This record gives sequence, C-alpha cells and structure tokens, in this order.
Amino acid sequence: MTSGALITVLMTPLWAEEIADIYSLSLADLLNVKIESNTLTEKTIRDIPAPATIFTRTEIDALGVRYLHELLEFVPGYQVSRYSTYPYEYSASSRGLSDGSSSKKILFLLDGHAINAPRSGNVAHLANFSLQHVERVEILRGPGSSIYGSNAFTGVVNIVSRKDISAASLSSGNRLDYDLFAAHSFQDTLNLTIQANIADARGEPYLVADSYSNQRVTTSDPFKQHSLHVALEGEHSRIEWHTRELQMADFYHTSRISNQYNRSLQKAQFLFAEHEFQLTEQIQSTLLMDWVETEIHNGNQSTAPGLFATISQPASDEPLHGVGIFEDRRIALNWQNNWSYSPQTNVQFGLEWQQNSELRAEGYTNFDLVSLLSRDYPIQYFPNTDSVSKIGTEGSQRFMGAYTQIQTHAMGVDWILGGRYDRYQGLSGQFNLRLGAIFYPTDAWQLKLLYGEAFRAPEISETGLIRGITRAGNPYLISESINTTDIILQYLGDDLLLSVGAFYNHYTHPIIVGDVDGLVSFVNGTQQSSQGLETELHWQLNNQTRLRVTATHFFKLPTAAFRESDSMASIQLTNQWQRWQTSLSAVYRAERETEALNNDLTTLDAYWLWRARIAYQMNKDWSLALNIDNIANTDYRSPSISAEIPDGVPNKRRNWTLSLNWAF
Repeated sequence: MTSGALITVLMTPLWAEEIADIYSLSLADLLNVKIESNTLTEKTIRDIPAPATIFTRTEIDALGVRYLHELLEFVPGYQVSRYSTYPYEYSASSRGLSDGSSSKKILFLLDGHAINAPRSGNVAHLANFSLQHVERVEILRGPGSSIYGSNAFTGVVNIVSRKDISAASLSSGNRLDYDLFAAHSFQDTLNLTIQANIADARGEPYLVADSYSNQRVTTSDPFKQHSLHVALEGEHSRIEWHTRELQMADFYHTSRISNQYNRSLQKAQFLFAEHEFQLTEQIQSTLLMDWVETEIHNGNQSTAPGLFATISQPASDEPLHGVGIFEDRRIALNWQNNWSYSPQTNVQFGLEWQQNSELRAEGYTNFDLVSLLSRDYPIQYFPNTDSVSKIGTEGSQRFMGAYTQIQTHAMGVDWILGGRYDRYQGLSGQFNLRLGAIFYPTDAWQLKLLYGEAFRAPEISETGLIRGITRAGNPYLISESINTTDIILQYLGDDLLLSVGAFYNHYTHPIIVGDVDGLVSFVNGTQQSSQGLETELHWQLNNQTRLRVTATHFFKLPTAAFRESDSMASIQLTNQWQRWQTSLSAVYRAERETEALNNDLTTLDAYWLWRARIAYQMNKDWSLALNIDNIANTDYRSPSISAEIPDGVPNKRRNWTLSLNWAF
C-alpha cells in the first residue's frame, strides 16, 4: 500500500466524523440554545417565559430556505404574504393582526438591536434578507413592550449574526443568475468577522391584468442586491456595521403595473456599539448605541397616458409618473442592567432614549402635483420629472423609556414580574406590564401561564404623510395597545419536544387602514379580539431523521384581519445518510380574502407549498446542495393592499437553485 493510500484510509474515519457533525440533527442542541431576546437574560426553550421558536444554523441549512421571510412561514402564529407596494415586499404578521404593510407590528432585532425603519416602523428595507448572514433566529410570539417599548406589539424576531466563520458559497438557478457569499473571521485579541453577499436575479415572468387598460401584460420581478456585515468584538465590547442595498424593477409598485416606470431602490445601514462593565459586585451593566439609516426610492406610474394632454403646458400625453424618495435616521442610547440579587432572584432594569427622524420625503414628478391637487390649470409639464413636492412633514419623534423586571424561583415555580413606561412627544404615556409563572410538574413537563401588554405608537409615516392624490396622513392617531394571555403546556424529552399553547388577544384602538376625507389613510379602529391555538412538534425519530410539525388555528380573528388565514400548518422531514442529507417541507395556508372593487372582497384559495432539498458532502470542506421551491408549481395568490388587484398578488412558481459551498 502506498503512503498516499494509507493516509487516505486513516483519514477517512476522521472525515466521516466531521461530516456527521456538519449534518448533526441533535434535538438536544436546539433545546440547549441560550435565548436572551425575551428577558435580556439567558433562557432555554424549557424556561423561557414566552411562546418561542428557534432556528439554528443547522436547521436553516436543512430547511433550504434562502431569505428571512421564507423562514418565518414555518413559525406557529406567523403569516407571511407578498404585498404589492414593492416587488419584494413580504409582510409578516403575528397572531392575526396586520394592516397590510411590512411587518410594523413586529419588532425586528439584529443581534439585539432594533432595525425597524425609523420613519415607518416597517421592515421593507429587509426585503430578501439573506439567511447566509445568520447563525440563528429567535422568534417570539406575543407582546414585548415591557422590555422593548413600541413596535414589539405582537412579536419579536431576533436575528443573530454568524461569528467564527470562514466560508464561501456560489448559487445559481433557473430564476437566479448568481448569489455569491463569502465570510472570514480573524481571531486575535480582538475578533473580526467580515461577511459579504451579492446576488443578481432575472426574476420570473407573470401574465397579469394591465393597470391602465383591459389588456393583459407580461411583467417580471428581477432584482440585484448586495450586503456587507462587519463585527469587531473584544472581551467586553462589540462594534457592528451592516449595510445592504436592493434594486428592484417591474412587477407591482403601489399596486400598479408599469414595466416602463416601476423601479425601486432600498438602502439600509446599521451601526451598533455596546460595552459591558461591572457596575457593582452584583450588577452587570451594558451601554448600547444604535444608529440606523434607511433610504427608499420608489418610481411608479400613477395614471393612464393621455389624461393630462388637454390641460398641461406644454401639452403632453405622458402618464403621471415619478419617484418618491424617503430618507430617515434613528439614534438610540440604551442602558441595561442585570442585578444578581441572590442565587434564586435577579432583577433587570434600564433606560432608553431614542429619536426617529424623517430626513427627506420628496416626490419628483413629470407634472406639477401642487397645481394638479389644487386644480390650477394648465398644469406645468416637466419632461425630466423636475417637479418637486413634499410628501412628508420631515418631522422627528423622540421618546424615553424605563423598564424593570424581577425573576425569581420560589416554591418550585419560576416567576417573572416586569413593566416599562414610555413617554412620546405629543402622546399619552404608556405603561406595559408582564406577569408569568412556569410550573414544573415533572422534569419533562412545563406549564407556562403568561400575561403581557404592549403598545405601538403612531409612526411618522402614518401621521406626517402630506395629502396626495390617493393617500394622506392622520395627525390625530393615538397609540394602539394589546393585552395577551398565554397558557402553554410543553413536554421536553430526550427525542421529543411538544408544545401546545392557547392565546387570547384584546386590542384597543388598533391602527388599521381606513378612510380620511375620501383618501386612504390610517385610523384607530374599535376594540377587537382574537384567540387561537398553536402547536409545535420536534421529534428525533432516530439519529438520522427528524420531524418538525407546526399548526395554528384561530377560533376568532379581528375584523380587520380579512387578509389572514384562520388555519396554518408546516411540516419538515429531514434525513441524513452517510454524505447525503435530504429534506422535504411544506407550508399550508387556509383561505384568505383580498379587497375588490365596490368595497367587496374576493376569496383566495387555500394552498400547500412544497419544498425539497438534497445536499451532498463531498469532503469535510466542500458540499453541493439542490433546493427546489414550489415543487408542485402551484399558482397561489397573496392579498393585495388595495382593490386594484382583485385576483390577488401572484407568487413565484417552481424554481430551483444549485449551491456550491466551501468551509475553510
């Protein structure tokens, strides 16, 4: 036997062990994940006082999803829909309350720092957020305002970035030209991690009704995006910078089709800094600073051609079209403290100051909008879209918040009591309470009784939008609030996790889409409620096979939640055999409704959406993976945000990607 052959024989078992680690499906790993986003202290699935779902890096890889919105479809109580403001606007809702916009009732965190847009509170700038940057995702259901204040209304999603990584991947497919990701960590006194991603997709063709005629037209949804994530970490300090840009064209913009004028550009930058220090022997303190900026350019067509031909100067039969530009900024300071009072009791308290500012809200059009709205004829025509008008008041929103909570273990029960007070400029102060008790009848069983309150203050975009052709802001909005009760029975065994939870939500002054002086706006609705049941199952069938199932049913939904399904489910079966890993998964959505003309509603069909993944580990460094989405090529629709698309927004049909991955 040659020396090379001998080395190969000796090394093969080592490679096999490393490959087994790469494809590890241990349920114990998931149950031992430390979760800080709910209490700002380390918890696990067993003792976290909240309904929670966790996806680790291993689970994300096995599932084969590429973007954050795809992952959220596998969470009990969460629904994801493709809306029609931007081509890649996927809005998530938690437990049935949505206003048809990008997830503004859910607080999104990146490594514990809020990243919802400062102006609008939504996460449109996170469209197509690549999961390649992500180590795990922590998803909480229910109120989070007792810790985080506004926006943590019906849920919290904490995206934890990857660390200690040296990897690269290249993907391509029938709708994706390329997706290149690379990351490397430098270990020294300071640990530096750099991640970069760039992607270009030709998009998918769709045959849809033309917005300005009785014809049908073909459109598509191409995009280009890039992102860069840099983190520098020492023993007690961390600085993190994330920047991303997404360019989109064609498809729907503000619910209208125009292949000539529809364009969108979304940019976002996040800069976070934090420093830990010992305030006293028993109190650990952390100072945090957040700087968030987003920018959106949205170009679209608003009318059919020829509408202003006889009333414009100089005369033009062009349609009204233009670009809206929004820029905003958030600066936030946070002081968090953890007081270890005794082995059984700890106390958290802190202060937060935050300012959200609308830096720019302008529209550039080819006709003078001011003259058009005031009917001052003739209307000046600008061939280069040089007519400038203000879209928003470009105001600021400042607030301060203070919170405290106590956690203790007494009489065999984990107890939590906490609250937070927030004071916004021009709004009533808000105090939000949380109460919880976790009982342990046996080592395997837990019973969680939870109560929480939350609020969401009106966003700058909701109050300060200047009256336009179809939309207007509402300066008289007040904060919406929610009270939630959860009862969760949970079993944790060596190879089984089963959670069954019932919840009840009561909404006061919910902010919903409504009518103000004949224009689309936001209004405070009447008191509403919802109630439902959520289940989640993880079953380690053997060392190679794992089953994951979720199901949600609403016994009652709010009146404004007609875009939501009353029943959802998901299933995932993952198997590994030697160097192969296979996964088959699906999500189910029951019927929903979408707006139609004459204040009517159209029912959208229920559907199952199936995915498959096949991965092969060539050696300890290289692997191949094939992902197929929408295996059955299902034509399914999402509700529109307006009556202009009565048949619903079309979604992607069958598509596949092939990925080559390198870990070095």
